[in-house]
Amino acid sequence: MNVMDSLVWLANFPATHAYEMVFLGAFSALGLVVAARQSVPKRSRLDQLRVERGMAGPEFPAASRVAAKVQSWFFFLLALVVFSGFVIAIASLIFGPITRGYIYEHGERAVAIQTDDMGSFETVTFDADNGHRYTLNLPFFSPVTYPDRDAFVSGSEDLVVRYLPNHPQAFVIDTRQSLDSWGEPLGG
Repeated sequence: MNVMDSLVWLANFPATHAYEMVFLGAFSALGLVVAARQSVPKRSRLDQLRVERGMAGPEFPAASRVAAKVQSWFFFLLALVVFSGFVIAIASLIFGPITRGYIYEHGERAVAIQTDDMGSFETVTFDADNGHRYTLNLPFFSPVTYPDRDAFVSGSEDLVVRYLPNHPQAFVIDTRQSLDSWGEPLGG
């Protein structure tokens, strides 16, 4: 398994769901940072009463301090992951999904069919080399077309996609080889 393919596959979700990730990242990252800053273990109400009445010492047990530190680091790492998804989403809104070029260059070719079987979501269905059939959403706001990033593929039935061999969920529509409903190559 290629490490770079795996990283591009992970970055592909925030890149192709850019609007959702901007809102998720903007509102969640700050809350996670606040949760990470609270590294002091919390006392139960019973422990607070014992300290007030002089029945227990004010020190926390070592296990509580370690658990609070682990929790703090966990929230910090989670905030870092959410913030990186936010940055990828912002870059993808400005430049288009930033993973498209890598998937196009290193991807396998497959013929796909575009359907509208999920109601308001259009999907792309293709058979990968591993024998599995994949039906994936076709993002509207962050189109996964390459090399013509502004190609509009709605209404096309026969498409050529390129996908990462180990991660077929990361795909792009090849605008040089796909045909629109009039039989002309998309993107000129």
